[in-house]
Amino acid sequence: MNTRLPRSPALVPALAALAGLATALWTLGTPSLWRDEAVTADLAGRSLPQLGAVLGEIDAVHAAYYVVMQLWTAVAGDSVIALRLPSALAAAAAAGLTAALGRRLVSDRTGLIAGLLVAASPFVARHAQEARQYALVMALAALASWLLVRAEDRRGWAWYALSIVFLGAAHLFALLILPAHLLARRKDWRPFLISTAAAMVPLSVLGYAAAGQRYQVGWIERPTWNGIVNLLEGLGWGPYFALPALLLAGYAVFRRSPAAPVALPWLLLPPGLLLGVSLVSPLYVQRYLLFCVPAAALLVASGLDLLPWRPLAWAGLAVAVAAAVPAQLDVRRQDARVDDLRALADVVSARKADGDAVVFTDIRFRPVLATYRDAWRGLDDVLLRVSPRRTGDLKGREVGRNGYPAALAGAPRVWLVDNRVAFLPGSKSTAPAKRAALAADGFVLVEEWRYKGGKVGLYRLADPLPELTERTGGVPDAAAGPAADQ
Repeated sequence: MNTRLPRSPALVPALAALAGLATALWTLGTPSLWRDEAVTADLAGRSLPQLGAVLGEIDAVHAAYYVVMQLWTAVAGDSVIALRLPSALAAAAAAGLTAALGRRLVSDRTGLIAGLLVAASPFVARHAQEARQYALVMALAALASWLLVRAEDRRGWAWYALSIVFLGAAHLFALLILPAHLLARRKDWRPFLISTAAAMVPLSVLGYAAAGQRYQVGWIERPTWNGIVNLLEGLGWGPYFALPALLLAGYAVFRRSPAAPVALPWLLLPPGLLLGVSLVSPLYVQRYLLFCVPAAALLVASGLDLLPWRPLAWAGLAVAVAAAVPAQLDVRRQDARVDDLRALADVVSARKADGDAVVFTDIRFRPVLATYRDAWRGLDDVLLRVSPRRTGDLKGREVGRNGYPAALAGAPRVWLVDNRVAFLPGSKSTAPAKRAALAADGFVLVEEWRYKGGKVGLYRLADPLPELTERTGGVPDAAAGPAADQ
């Protein structure tokens, strides 16, 4: 079908982008920041040399994103909305670019439906409201795919090569789209191979740096069936529409939709390659494949557009949107992330007092101080000897265990933040030693609050035992009473 609804070529992408922006901005500040976003907030607030020192040790694969966020927060600030707004804008761009791609490959209607499906995806909404780069990666993958189908001359291929550089810089695993692009060309592979080779030259530096930090993904486990089901639901607009989405995509392929040569390899090859490698060396994380959502949207939209009765396409879109509502609402809850750092901050903010100290059972959780800053302002990080900005990492350097009692001695009250962070092989928790030091210094637990991701306890110095007065004959000395009260 080649039904073209609007006359302006920009109208279809614009409508999809507006829908994507609306869904991304809705409740943008409601879900709590979580530990990965805390790292973004921390590093975005450092100087470029300080950031470079960190990236030499960890997170080189995220370097480009952190630089972008440094520039952004210098202008927009580091509020929750400001931190997440780039992701919301990227999700809107992805919806618009998907619509533009569908319009070019099939029709205005297919493009519009595909763009609206991206806007309605709970998987997209989850990452459109997060201060990490995965929505940006999705937008860049859609842009690269659009440039691929438009590339006809040297200039077009140069733009495509540049888009691949940006895509790989945003996340190296997104380069798994390249085999799909190779298959999408089907003929005249030479300009594609030349453009890709040119893009790999600058990206090889990033790849080398990331390879030296391979230990950072030691926490990733081998994929499970449950993880694969979650991926299918993520790419299928939630659990209630995953099967219809699969059937519609299959129908589009069966009917030889013009979108299939581009979208089908894009949908299948990156997940297949990443899952296959992860059976040997675990690397699979569901968010790494967010950039495949536009491919699923193109196939589902094509399947809807090929239905024999035109109103069925719009009815199918309405069903997909309705089926996604429960998952959409779920990802927008305050505690929808791994950690509910807002709940933690609310507890501390409402009860802190002058002179309070804070102690972290795991020093890797220290970036939380860069989130909800008002809650932590004024608290003394008493065990910290050298700040993370000076050590060039996220943790800083604390006093040794033998120095805990002396460091705690001057604080009247201590907040002990005990979060659930998976310990890397060979590492040990310092929580028992820190609790023992608190007890040795005479601190007692006043109250403890649990939040999603951990717990926080408030300790204060125990009241000294009252001095015993001398008693004679088991009867208190009457004269001693008033004196003792004084």
